[in-house]
Amino acid sequence: MKSRTIAGEIAALGGLIASYPLDWMSQRAERFQCEATSEPVVLLHGLGGSRSNLLGLAAYLRLAGFDNVAYFEYPRFQAITESASQLGKFARECFGDAGVHLVGHSLGGTVARFHAAAAPAQVRSLVTLGSPYSYAQWSPRELGIFGDDDPIVPAPIVAMTAPSAFRRIEILDDTGHLALIYHPQALRIVATELRANRARDEARAI
Repeated sequence: MKSRTIAGEIAALGGLIASYPLDWMSQRAERFQCEATSEPVVLLHGLGGSRSNLLGLAAYLRLAGFDNVAYFEYPRFQAITESASQLGKFARECFGDAGVHLVGHSLGGTVARFHAAAAPAQVRSLVTLGSPYSYAQWSPRELGIFGDDDPIVPAPIVAMTAPSAFRRIEILDDTGHLALIYHPQALRIVATELRANRARDEARAI
């Protein structure tokens, strides 16, 4: 790993550790929020993580105009298909027939991908951050964001991916695995994607 990437990963790890006590405070604050006005966004953590790891991303999306942010947590040692099924049930129980924007880090993105393939009508956006993938997967709506120096999930070689594997791939320079959920460029790309899909839905309704 490059020295800049290592520094970024150390900073991200510090952020993850600090996020756990902050999560308790954020849950108390959420009780006093006004009724949400935007379409739902569901965030999914990586393997062994929790919703606390995504507080920075959630805060950024709220500032970007998405005030209806929820978290889906899943057991560490559970089949991806089972987690995806539970995600679908969670989305239906919380938001009914409203389509959701899915944003998942690492394994959370893979869970989101499986759900989007099983229930495409329930999904407005699918954004994955450093998520395990297959070159031959079928995920034509997915925006995949990767770090160019990620030792856990190396960025795909774009020329080798099947045409329907991703809708778009973004690879960030000097970026590792953990830093993806804090990287300013990654946050901007996520918010831009969600806004674009909101706009497309609104245009179809006119």
